Amino acid sequence: MTIAIGINFDAYVLLAADTRTTRYNWDGSVREYVDDSIKIQKTTVGLITGAGSKELLDLIKGSLEKEKITHTNQILNIIKKERLHYRRLFWRTAEEDIQMTGWIFSYITIDKGNPKLRLGIIHPTFGDVLGLYQETHPATICPHEATEEVVEEIGDFLKKKIKPFKEFTTLSDSIQYHWRLIARLIQKIQPVFPSISSHCQIGVHTLEGLKGISSILKDTDPSASIRLASDQP
Repeated sequence: MTIAIGINFDAYVLLAADTRTTRYNWDGSVREYVDDSIKIQKTTVGLITGAGSKELLDLIKGSLEKEKITHTNQILNIIKKERLHYRRLFWRTAEEDIQMTGWIFSYITIDKGNPKLRLGIIHPTFGDVLGLYQETHPATICPHEATEEVVEEIGDFLKKKIKPFKEFTTLSDSIQYHWRLIARLIQKIQPVFPSISSHCQIGVHTLEGLKGISSILKDTDPSASIRLASDQP
């Protein structure tokens, strides 16, 4: 399981996810935690991260790597297809796993003739549709151990602390502020939720089409280094 966060600032989208993968024994007990898992990946339309069943997330990741994405409907169709595949592979736990697994992603669309960044979520709580988040409204997929009260507290914490892009002088200033905000959140909740790590990755997708993903960061790292680049040759 993972905590995954997405924030749309209009000028850029920020994604974040912790890096823990939990491995289980046949009886459902935890075998080990692995804290170097890459949870954010590029697509041909933006960035994507997910939280939930590792096996289902890996199926989606593999399909996204094979297919050139040109429309968000393709992401939704891939998820629907791989859910069916997952049901055949893991029929005993499939429905429970599917209900706790979702994806947050960025893409650029055209709105009234101008490019516009979108932050989308696909999660069973929304049904088989794409949910969209407006500027500075955080999208979150919380650890499966979290109660509804804790999920609400995490959302309230982020809403109070997130700042619009216009309040910063540079893109880097905004990224570093919000990385430190996410690091504080992880420091606070990680001891309570064994399925998440104190290590994290963040990804950035700008309105100009530049993308970048950080290396694995510790919650004590004062800054995040991200190299932004275009997919164009």
